[in-house]
Order: sequence, then structure tokens, then C-alpha cells
Amino acid sequence: MACPKSAAVATRNPGKIRPVRRALKILCGIGEKEVHVVPPPEGLKPQPFGSLEVFRGALLRALEAYNYVGGKGFGVGVEAGPIEFYTGTGVIETQVAVIIGPGGRVSVGLSQSFELPAGIVERMRRGAELGSLVPWRRGEGDLGESIGYIGVATSGLVTRADLTFQSVVMALVPWYTGEESSLALLEELKGITNI
Repeated sequence: MACPKSAAVATRNPGKIRPVRRALKILCGIGEKEVHVVPPPEGLKPQPFGSLEVFRGALLRALEAYNYVGGKGFGVGVEAGPIEFYTGTGVIETQVAVIIGPGGRVSVGLSQSFELPAGIVERMRRGAELGSLVPWRRGEGDLGESIGYIGVATSGLVTRADLTFQSVVMALVPWYTGEESSLALLEELKGITNI
């Protein structure tokens, strides 16, 4: 296994922090105190739309976290949004985790994904955040920081935390199996994503 001993995640969302820490603990043995929380970079879209925007958001977050650990640990970024797929609306909602590890190698993982109603997709195309489009009782907190749209849609059977955990676990697979040498380099991805 090629996991480092520390990591950072670039988010303020406790609904992302807990599952990221859990995945890093289970697969890499990185303790909670060794997973630092840093603010996300400025200028991120509140609701990315499309695979490039969602991936770019996760990559920018991971880069911010990677810089925080000085390139000696994992930098983790998680972003959610609709990406292109063969559905009636042309997209499927997913969470993307990007991990930048030692040597500037980049791994990517996706969560379980699902279709959104056409009306919600159209409003998201115009910039609305998914959490603002879902009926949610006031006083229950921010939907995106709790169970998420998927938690409402499945009556809590699957939550946003579950999807975050899944995406991070999937991104950790090459590191856990020792196959990270075949991963893309950060410098290559910077050019592709205009970072």
C-alpha cells in the first residue's frame, strides 16, 4: 500500500469531512487528527454542471489541500453535480473525488449516480444549486450539509455522506493496491482543465 501518513480535504462542509476521514482511516489508516480541513479555493462555482466543471472543482479543491500538506500527503477534493450521460436529460448526478498524492499523481473516484427530474436539471443548467430546488423544512439545516437530495429522494436509505464516502474509496483504490504509478500527473491535468 502506498498511502501517506497525512491528508487534507478542502471543504467547509461537515457532510463531506466525516466520510472523507472515514475512508482515509479504513483504507489508509490515516487518523482523524492527521486529516486536516482547509478552506476551499475561491472562485468555485456553487453548482458545477457537466463533467469538466465537476471534475475541475474537485481537482481545484484537491490541489488546495495538496498544497496545504506540502505535497507530502493526500490532497482530497470532492465535488458533486450532473455529468453527461445517456439519460432522458442527458446527465446523471454524481460525486467526484480527486486525490492528489505524493509525486503529483492524481486518482479519481465516482459515487453511485442517479437521474434527476428534468425540471430540476433545467434549473441547474441556469445556475441553481440542487439543494435549493428540493423541498426541505427550515430548521433542519443546509440540505447539502446533511442528507442531500439523495437522502430526501430515498427517505434516508442513501445519503450524501454515503456518496462522498463511495467516491473517496474509489479514488483510493490505486493507492491502496499499489498501482499509483499508472495515474495521471497533476501537471498533465492542469493543462487539460485550464488550471
